[in-house]
This record gives sequence, C-alpha cells and structure tokens, in this order.
Amino acid sequence: MPSRQPNKKKKARRIRIERITLSKLLLEMNKTNLREKIKKDAENSYKGQIPKEQQLDAVMSLVQLQHTFVMAGTGFGKTRIAEMYLNLFTAQDGVVLVLNPLDALGDNQVSEKIAQGYTAINLAKMTFNQSLSDEILAGVYKFVYLSPETFVDNDLFVSLYYKREFQARLALIVIDEAHIVYSWGLVASGEAKKSSAHLRTHDVAAFRPSYGNMAAQLMANEGVPILFLSATCRPEARKAIFENLKLDSDNVTIIHAELTRPEIRILRFPMEYPLKKAYDLLQLFGPKDEIPDCDLPPTLIYSGTRNATGQILKVVNEARGTIGGEKNPRSTLIRRYHAVTGNLEKVDTISGFEAAEFPSISCTMALGLGQNWSRVRRVIHLGRADPSNICQMIGRCGRDGKPGLAVLFMEKKRKGGKNKQEDFSASDKETDDLRMDSLAITPVCLRICFSLDNLSADDPNVSRERLREESEGFLPCKCSNCEPEEADRLRKHMAKMNLENFLTMCENAKDLEDVEYVLNKKKKTTRVKNKTKMTPMLDALSDTLLKDFSEFFDNLFVESSTYVAEDLFARNEADSIAKNLDQITTPSSIAMYIGGERILGQLEMLHSSVLKFRQGEIYQSYLSDLLRYNNRVVSEKERLENEMEQKKINTEAKKQADAEHRRVQAAKKRGC
Repeated sequence: MPSRQPNKKKKARRIRIERITLSKLLLEMNKTNLREKIKKDAENSYKGQIPKEQQLDAVMSLVQLQHTFVMAGTGFGKTRIAEMYLNLFTAQDGVVLVLNPLDALGDNQVSEKIAQGYTAINLAKMTFNQSLSDEILAGVYKFVYLSPETFVDNDLFVSLYYKREFQARLALIVIDEAHIVYSWGLVASGEAKKSSAHLRTHDVAAFRPSYGNMAAQLMANEGVPILFLSATCRPEARKAIFENLKLDSDNVTIIHAELTRPEIRILRFPMEYPLKKAYDLLQLFGPKDEIPDCDLPPTLIYSGTRNATGQILKVVNEARGTIGGEKNPRSTLIRRYHAVTGNLEKVDTISGFEAAEFPSISCTMALGLGQNWSRVRRVIHLGRADPSNICQMIGRCGRDGKPGLAVLFMEKKRKGGKNKQEDFSASDKETDDLRMDSLAITPVCLRICFSLDNLSADDPNVSRERLREESEGFLPCKCSNCEPEEADRLRKHMAKMNLENFLTMCENAKDLEDVEYVLNKKKKTTRVKNKTKMTPMLDALSDTLLKDFSEFFDNLFVESSTYVAEDLFARNEADSIAKNLDQITTPSSIAMYIGGERILGQLEMLHSSVLKFRQGEIYQSYLSDLLRYNNRVVSEKERLENEMEQKKINTEAKKQADAEHRRVQAAKKRGC
C-alpha cells in the first residue's frame, strides 16, 4: 500500500455527524446511580472482581465526553477502562481505536480482548487491504489496534477513518503507553540528541514521521473522547503531550491511581565490570547441572542497546556452563527480542516464553510494553537509564501479586554525568539525564524514588510519601537502600534461586547465610588443539561437514530469521573435526572438538556425515593412495634393509679378508 509523504501536512476535516451515543436511560441517570450501574456491569463482566475507584472515575469522565489521562502502575487494569466504557453502549457496532507505539503491544492486547469475548484486530503487522477495511467498516471488530503510521499515513485507512459510517460508530480513541508520545516529541524536536538518557535506551522512540500529523486527525472528531494510559508520565511530559496534540490541559481529566508496586523488591548494585561486557550477570545464574533450565525463575534481562542483547545471551550461557549456547535459536535457557528481530522469531519468542519453553529473555524496551505476563518473577536491568523507562521495565514482574524482584546494575561513573551527591545542587534544572544519574546514587528508598525522583532522605516530600504508604497498609520497603544487608545476602545467593525457593528467599533474605562474595572470573572454552595441517582430503571433509550441516539447519529451521548455519557451525569447527578424523568414533567424541552440541541432533548429524564421507569416493581413494604409499614404504624399507644387510655382510667379509691378509703378511715377515 503506497504511503503518503510524511512531511506533507494534511488539513484536518472537521467531522459533524450523528454519532453512536449512550442510551437515554443512562444519560438521564444521576452520577451516583450511573456509577453504581457501571460498577455492577463490571462485576458481572469480570467474574465478581470489583472495579477500582479510579477505573470508575475514568469511565465517568468519558461518559461526559471528557478527554481523560489515567496514571496508574503496571498491573492496575488500565486496559479495562475502554472495555467498561464500550459496554455502556446498547448499539452493537461501536468501535474503539487504540494507537500503539509498538506492534508487540497490539498483538498481546488483541489476544487479551479475544479472551474477554471481544472481536479485535491489530493492523500494525499485517497487510491492510480493502477486504479488512470493509470488515472494519461493517463493524466486525470492536477494538482496532494500529500504529501511528497506519493511522495517519495509510491512504486506505485515512479514507476509512473519515467515512461517515465509521465515524458514526467511533466511540473512543485510546493512546496506550502515552509517555512514549513524549519521547516521540523529543525526537521530533531534536532534543533527544542532547539526552544521554534517551540515547541509552534503544527501541523506545525511534523517529515517527507521522507524529507531527497526529494532532490534526485526532482533533477532527467532535464528540469522541481520547483516553490516555500510562504507568509513568511526569507533569512536564504530560504538558508537552498536550501541547503537541493541541489539547487544552484544562479540558483533560487527570486521574491518579496507585503507582507504587510494594510487591516488587528493588535491588540496586554498582557494576563491577564494564557495561558492554555484562559480566556482572555471571553472579546471578548457577550452573545447569545444579539447576535445570526449566527450574530457573522466569526473568527478563533489559539492556539499552540491541547489540548488548547478544552479549547477554553469551554471558548467561557462560554462567550456566553451556558455552556456545547463545548461537542456538531454540535455546531452552534464553532467547532475545528487540525492535528489528524477525517477525516470526518475535512470535516464537513471546509464545515460547508464555508456554514456559525457556525461562529468560534478553531484550530491549521493545519487549514488555503492555505485556501482561503473570509468570515473570524477576527483571534485571543493566546500566543507567531514564527512571521512567526503568519503571516500565521492572513493572513486568510480580504481576500476579506475588513478590517480584527487580535487580538494577548501575555504572559507578558515567562520563559527563553526575556520579556523587555533591555533584547535584538545588539550582540544577530537572532533566532526564539528571533523573537518570540521581537514581544511580540516591540514598532514598528506591520504592519512593520512582514516585518522587528525590536525592535527599530529609526532604519533607519523602516523609509524606512514607507516611502515605503506611496509611495505605504497605509493608515496610526492603529495597537495597532500606535493607542493604539483606540485599547483599540476596545477591550472594541469587545463583541458587529456583522456582521452588524464589519466594522464600525474597521474603526471608535475612535468614540467608552471610557468605563471602567472590567475583566470578570469565570462563574460557576448552577445546582440544591439534597442529595437524590440512590436506586436500581433510579440506574435502571440512567442506562436506559444512554443506551437510547447512542442509540440516535449513530443514530444521525453515523460518529462522536471526541465525544462519555458519553462526552455529563454522569453518574452524569443521576443520577441527577433520584434523582429528582418526579420533572420531562416536557422536560424543565430536563434542570436544567443537565446544559441545548447539542444536539438538547436531552431534549425531555430524557423526553420520563423517561415516558417509569415509564410505565415499574421496576417502576411499585416499585410503587406496595411502595403501599404495604404505606398500611402497614397506617395499622401500625391505630394499633398504636388504641393502643394509648385504652391506653388513660385505663389510664383515672385507673385514675378515683384511684380517687374513694381515695375518699372511705377518707370517711372511716372520719366515724371512
């Protein structure tokens, strides 16, 4: 589908039309009765679960056609608000448009909506054609998820959007993860280039050409409220969003729900190794022979760059004693996910993690926005970053209400940054970089820090927040600033964590033995070295192994998009097998020459290839040549031995003759 030129500004078409509305009965209800009606409907829809007061506040605001901005922590149930609002309409063809910053978010929420009995579709990752447009226009889907590009720049969708039939059924527009809009604004304005906090986190907000045109299209609808949803969005960010979308902040209802997640224990540790090496992770994962992959706590490991996700795969495998396992696209330990991961692999990674096929994902922020995974027990983040982004990441764990663990590794020093408390002053302008550095060194309770961005424990705001937490019935915080000794013990024992003891260790860290903490040294791959030189026959075997493995790989991973055969079995490994051909007797005998099996069945396949090669013309010809050579060697040896024997005989005979000659000469002299 051809796209419009992103730099061309479109003139908004003001739509005045007879829209879908609530029933007269609902509109005539007083606020108390309407609120009770919404509450009872929600209880019936969600199997007796009582809706939160802030959810009811948001729906009441939308009923008044007020634009509404909901601030609530991860796991609050923000996505239910649109469902509760849509359920109020008696007409069966109302539709909700949801703008998503990331495609994976739409895919995940479509699945959730279908599970709730709604029809839903995500247009971000499929070919949007006339057939789909007709289905949407006909009211087939209650929830339509799409990217900003599709919303603004796709001619077919824009045509659909302005059709009277569609506008008549448009009940609500949702901007999910609204804080991302602020990041888009930073990119569009060029401010992101000056922000280390922004540059340190890939896949949060690449430049969206359509961003600048969103406002005109959003505001073209009279009588359609906009619902903004976010778990972290500071007043400064909200103000920028409203300005960019041409919204009067006085006409937007701001609803604050609980942002604090007391079930998440936050541990911050200074990094002992360079960020790009990620060796600090060696302390968090024990060897595979002690804890099977399936018993590890489900973990998301976030890093700032896409390249770093690959290094993390390597280090985690190293810690587990499965060196080289990072090259296995079907690893049962850890896989990776970032914005440019292949589409099929993204689906495989998400579905595989949900099905507990593997316990860990190495990812950027492209994974996690809107993912409602109750199985995630631990989130690890490497490096300093914008606290708003870190808040989003650590919010992925403990979604089932049970304890979750957030482990933050921070560099001790950031070049050009503030690295100790004395570097900060009251006159500093609050920036994302300032907030990033303060989180790395603040002595304040980390749970409170994600609410206040504060450096001083003496600040009255900190005291007020602590009192508020107590009044809400929160248990005392056990972050690494509040309980440093317990945090230290948890770090020392984290490599022993498994599914069975995870909750006990988190809740009773004080009972853990205070052992000495020893930094792991980087482990090295052990391989057998061989000084044998390659010959034409060995080169042929190496070529055969590479060819056979490539066919094996292609048949096994038809849809693989990240790895190629050479990533898992390269020339040097094929040469290593060839040089040790005489030592290859079983599949397991191959392992020591290539560093172990990387794909299930690899050793069997390579051994079979060796056996086949041995029966082939090249090797048999080599054996024939070798036999002829050996025969020549034996023949030559016999000839030389015979010559030497004859020479020995001749020498002995000459020696005897010389002796006899000397005896005769001596006798003659005596006779004279």
